[in-house]
Amino acid sequence: MTFVIATLVIILGVIIFSFTVSNIILITFFAIPFTKKLEKISLLKTNYIVSSYIIKLIIQIFILFATTTIFYIYFLNGTFISLMIGYAFGAIGIITKIKQFSLNMNNFSDYFEINKDYFWEELIAKYNEDKNKLLEFIVAASDKFDDNSTRKEIGNKI
Repeated sequence: MTFVIATLVIILGVIIFSFTVSNIILITFFAIPFTKKLEKISLLKTNYIVSSYIIKLIIQIFILFATTTIFYIYFLNGTFISLMIGYAFGAIGIITKIKQFSLNMNNFSDYFEINKDYFWEELIAKYNEDKNKLLEFIVAASDKFDDNSTRKEIGNKI
């Protein structure tokens, strides 16, 4: 029975660590910097996206620490060790996929779908036409346009 419980806790540790830490990494190294880039080139209607990501980040960190603390306080025996082993396996899984946390089409598509309400209508139309072209434009625009560019100037370039 101990083996079954340890195995279940290891699986739980992998799941919790993988989902929370991968979300923490994705928000910290992709979503927030990408949002700042979009804000800089005036492609968003509002600046509320970063604050929503910070709230999501705090929730993810809380889940990770709360789970760890609960297992540490109540199950300090072998179950806590099993959780740490699960975390280690989760960390290995994240390390093997670390390149997936950068700007790529999958992350861009997810980001755009989640935050669609914050984009200007012209960008939504371009996104529906050709996602790849819009992503290339955003990457190029963030390198070209300075803070003085207006949304209309950028819209004309699309």
